[in-house]
Amino acid sequence: MLRAAFLVVSALTTGVSLGRRAITSAVNRKKQKIIHQAAIDARERIRGHAVEFFRDNLTHFVQSVFIKALLLVLAWLGFRLGLYSHNILSAATVILLAAFIIRDAVVIFPTAKLVLSKLHEHGWHPRRAVGETVAALVFEQVLAEAEALDTGRTTRIILSLSGHKMDQMTREIAQEVAGIARETSWHDLRPFVIAAIGKFAILSALYSVFVFILVRTA
Repeated sequence: MLRAAFLVVSALTTGVSLGRRAITSAVNRKKQKIIHQAAIDARERIRGHAVEFFRDNLTHFVQSVFIKALLLVLAWLGFRLGLYSHNILSAATVILLAAFIIRDAVVIFPTAKLVLSKLHEHGWHPRRAVGETVAALVFEQVLAEAEALDTGRTTRIILSLSGHKMDQMTREIAQEVAGIARETSWHDLRPFVIAAIGKFAILSALYSVFVFILVRTA
């Protein structure tokens, strides 16, 4: 009798074990699909933010260069029209250039401070600093979005049967997606960074040449 009871308990335990193993396997497969899709979405979001960020900054930079050039041209025209002497033009040019430098320093300071702090934090390695910064942002975003999802009772039961907890699952997903973002961020952002640096360098060079010619012809 006891032997039969033990056989029944053993069979039931084996069935539960096999069932739990199947549920765990299914949950892990689903988790990997979620991580894969979340990583794709994160990379698209990173590239989209990069395009928007560099476009906005380039637009503001072009506007700033245009306004600076216009003020210098107006000062030069005033001298050419005989409204004031060369000494006044020289003084006005120095004052304008000093104001431009101070204004640029004030505008750039917050971004420069953030960049320098991130570089210092990660051993002055730009690639690592970009990866860690992006990974931290992605982790926070994925975790916030996962926690905002309304999981039903069935989902919680399935996770419980598979040996997972919802909080633990969301953090694991966020960590793995952040890890993917860390490894791919430089590859995703490098084209935008190089293009932006090139455009800023060209515009800066043209502006410098313009100022040089204007000062020499004055």
